[in-house]
Amino acid sequence: MLEVRGLCKSYGGRQVLAPISFILPPGQCLGLAGSNGSGKSTLLRLLAQVQRPDSGDVLYQGRGVLGDRQFLRRTLGYAPQSAELIAELTVRQQLTLWQRACALTGPLPGDILELLGLEPLLRRPIHTLSGGMAQRVSIALALLSRPRILLMDESTAGLDRDYVPRLLDWLESFLASGGSLVWCSHHPQELERLCGAVLHLKDGRLLS
Repeated sequence: MLEVRGLCKSYGGRQVLAPISFILPPGQCLGLAGSNGSGKSTLLRLLAQVQRPDSGDVLYQGRGVLGDRQFLRRTLGYAPQSAELIAELTVRQQLTLWQRACALTGPLPGDILELLGLEPLLRRPIHTLSGGMAQRVSIALALLSRPRILLMDESTAGLDRDYVPRLLDWLESFLASGGSLVWCSHHPQELERLCGAVLHLKDGRLLS
């Protein structure tokens, strides 16, 4: 179970995320909804520890995990809104680099490559990919360690349309197997399909 206690963030003295708390049990999807600038991506970056919160805590199975690299690399998977890849690497090199960071051995997982259609792209340099292709690589990075918690920020935005139903079907299976998902989306139909509950944010605050 993932528990978030009072996470908040300010920039230059301006609060961009008011204290937010929630509990995410295994097998559940929590949706994040709100307009651009509402704080959704900030919340996900804090959960993924890309940024540090000003205050608050994140617990997994009752244990604090802020600063826990093992948790970040083996239990948590994060797909940011914009793919954050190394342009000079090939797709294979990018995936293998993250595999090694997660202390994983063996070949790249064939099921993830097939899910996201990456096998034909493995030798392609990242800088030659279209936006949709780069998005598929970014999602693959989030799935490589087979995490039990996924944070996904607008993952279908810009994704090649043939892969949207594949991803949504896979996520339903992930949830059915006991995985936990925080799903940020502007699409009500995706939130309705995946999420047991939805947090609505405005100006960094939860709407009641």
